[in-house]
Amino acid sequence: MKKIFSFVFYTLFLFTVCLAAAKIDSFSGKVTINGFNAVVGQKLNLNDLIKTSFNSKALISINGHKVNVSPKTEAIVADLADDNSLLKIIVGRIRAAVNRLKTRQKFEIKTPTAICAVRGTDFAVEVQEDLITRLEVYEGIVAAKEETTGSEVLVNPGEFTTIQKGEAPKEPEKMEEDKKDEETEDKKDDFKSEAQREIFMEISRESVMERAAEEIKLAEYQNGKALIDVYGKRVRLEEYVYRPPENKAQFKYVVLNERENRFDFGKILFTFNKELPTNLNDATKNMFHSEGSTQPEWYLSGLDSVMSNTYDKILEEASGGKMVADDSATITKWNLFFPNYKFYIGNADSTENSGKGKLMWQFVDNGDNIPQKTEFTFLPGTQYESNTDPAVSSFNLMPDGINTFHFAYKDVYADNNWVEKHNYLINDDGVKQQFSDIVDSENVSSDKIKEKILTLNFQNVYTSSLFTDKNSVDDGFGKRIDLIFSSKLLSDSGILSLPSVLSQ
Repeated sequence: MKKIFSFVFYTLFLFTVCLAAAKIDSFSGKVTINGFNAVVGQKLNLNDLIKTSFNSKALISINGHKVNVSPKTEAIVADLADDNSLLKIIVGRIRAAVNRLKTRQKFEIKTPTAICAVRGTDFAVEVQEDLITRLEVYEGIVAAKEETTGSEVLVNPGEFTTIQKGEAPKEPEKMEEDKKDEETEDKKDDFKSEAQREIFMEISRESVMERAAEEIKLAEYQNGKALIDVYGKRVRLEEYVYRPPENKAQFKYVVLNERENRFDFGKILFTFNKELPTNLNDATKNMFHSEGSTQPEWYLSGLDSVMSNTYDKILEEASGGKMVADDSATITKWNLFFPNYKFYIGNADSTENSGKGKLMWQFVDNGDNIPQKTEFTFLPGTQYESNTDPAVSSFNLMPDGINTFHFAYKDVYADNNWVEKHNYLINDDGVKQQFSDIVDSENVSSDKIKEKILTLNFQNVYTSSLFTDKNSVDDGFGKRIDLIFSSKLLSDSGILSLPSVLSQ
């Protein structure tokens, strides 16, 4: 049964979406709206003129559809009705990735010589200097109509047509293979950049909730409830797992926490080596570790994550993931290994590293698949005091005793900046769990232990000397990123594998 507060979230989400049917997602170079410099997140209104200069481009959203505006392009937002999306190209080129359209919905591109109506998902329209329109289709079907004659042709995937004013559209022809390959790679790069930009840069409460409004309707797993945190504060928890339609090798976990005077969220984008199966658990069950001599079919190739209080943020960026055998001669297990990893601390005003913030440290493997001290880079002013592998240099304490599930970690840097993390295992009343709460005379089997854990929650609290937390009222517990997520959803989606060792 859907939780009551989930309905409230849906209402807020949908309201936000209606207020921003079209907006600037990202851009590079010089991009203007009606002659004024564009701003990321800027809402687009009816009849707005978008113009990109030489070596400039923009990614915009229109009613949930993604449109890439190429350099030296001028386009007008001509219709923003709920059921209609219309762009007019004056000159230049745009490429659109269109979501599946419902009955009566339209997405059209109009040029001086043609109207291109979408019956598919991915296509590009270019208005050349002689005003001839060129339409290229990569996925789905697009109808190309010349307005004066009313003549229309259907263009299938891998085909293109050209339209000249007063003449019927040319019969579609096959695109050159290298052209299609180039466009496909461009599409992959665009989607990758957009996905990372969202994970790393969309940290305002409004942008997080607006995106969640669309994703949560298509979420594969979803959970919501009200609970108490370890500080005695009431929390509304909403979390979901979502598969982006533009990349079938990815899924995203999102958690939203709302308290009286703060909003915290976390996002993790999981990228796999190949397209994910219908049953997500078939891929996630072995994505970190696998027993046996056979390498798992699916494993993580990349991971991008953000945790934020809508101002401060902690970012992780890992790429090149692969499964590494324990012994090449006699393989008994496989473990995930990322040869490239970066860790950042930043905030909404960060300008370093393309807005990601301060790069605290990074790791680049030399090819031996074994982390070594020489492969870790500590940039000036951020070197650990001990100058050792950061993965093992932070200390591990159990402040409440060895029987209480409360773990503390702290890393101190040479410039005296620090980051500290506290992990708690709590019930819905905010009570920290003891070992005896999980393993007692009645809970001795693996199934009983897992059943108990599935009723509990993890609370991760991050504090840092680099945090300023401008967006929330001080509630007496300091500037922090404070996230609670349920073990149930993590387990259902396969992100969390509950160990049977607890029963021993």
